Amino acid sequence: MDERSREDLRLTDCGRQDCSDLHAWGPGIRTCYIIHYIIRGRGTLEYEGKSYHLQAGESFLICPRAMIRYYPDPEEPWEYTWVNFTGVEEWLQACVMNSSHPVCPALPAEEVLPLYERMRRIDPYRANRREGQGLLAALLGLYADRFPAEPPAWPDEEEERLRTARAFIQASYSQARFGTDALCEKLHCSRATLYRLFRQRLQTSPGEYLQEYRIQQACDMLRRGMSVKAAAFSCGFADPLYFSRVFKQKTGKSPSEYRAGEK
Repeated sequence: MDERSREDLRLTDCGRQDCSDLHAWGPGIRTCYIIHYIIRGRGTLEYEGKSYHLQAGESFLICPRAMIRYYPDPEEPWEYTWVNFTGVEEWLQACVMNSSHPVCPALPAEEVLPLYERMRRIDPYRANRREGQGLLAALLGLYADRFPAEPPAWPDEEEERLRTARAFIQASYSQARFGTDALCEKLHCSRATLYRLFRQRLQTSPGEYLQEYRIQQACDMLRRGMSVKAAAFSCGFADPLYFSRVFKQKTGKSPSEYRAGEK
């Protein structure tokens, strides 16, 4: 970010919200840009008619005049920190998170939280305005450096990449070590590219899609009489207890209950 662009930045507010009380916002619009970083838990962003299910480490952007609503997961409500600002047009062209794609892959808390915490301790309207600009520029630069925007692929190239990704998932979901990193390696693309592709086309992340696919296959195996342990291992879950927890979160029933109900 050059010096002129930095001069245009204005930090207007910063805060932190624990949503254990199921605090939600919207539907409505905001009048400035806001980035939320999810410290823990889960929640949902509804942005211009699309829904994004988000979790700890991920960030989401709110743009002026966009119709939005966001709320915590009732079972695992999120806590987030946020920053309000103006003057970001150049940054929006440099980062994967922008007005048409408002979510960003996970960043480690130790990398990003210190910047939010320092911004919370200053008064952007008084003597610390310059400090606020500097911290905001550092935060935006971190997002842009870690998840830069990439030249858009032709639509048929994106569709082919998505088809290939789904084919790899279907072929490899049974392997416990298969995950997003392995999928990126097979597709020869970055995590940011894969994340954006799944979010734009399927309104989910690659990791969420893989987990959903594994649970779908497990349901089929349980309906056919396979044991819970065998279904877990066959669907890439090395730990049957973890499998049971995820299965119940996704279906509302334990694997044993599901298996008994399908007989």
